[in-house]
Amino acid sequence: RAVTGFPGFVKITAKNLEKSDICSKSNGIIYLKGGDLTEEINIFKEKLLLWDIKDFFSEPFFETKKILYLTS
Repeated sequence: RAVTGFPGFVKITAKNLEKSDICSKSNGIIYLKGGDLTEEINIFKEKLLLWDIKDFFSEPFFETKKILYLTS
């Protein structure tokens, strides 16, 4: 669950990402958050995938929630 802005979360957790070219599988940061993320994610747009959770769950709670995946 996201408890801080995305840039701050990346700063705190980026040290845990593997940065090896030897590894064939990429890792990254998975982040759940709702609301308008435009400003928060702008600097990461080249390495970011985004999904609307409402595409997977029909409950009203998920209407504005998104899953962000920042590749390493």
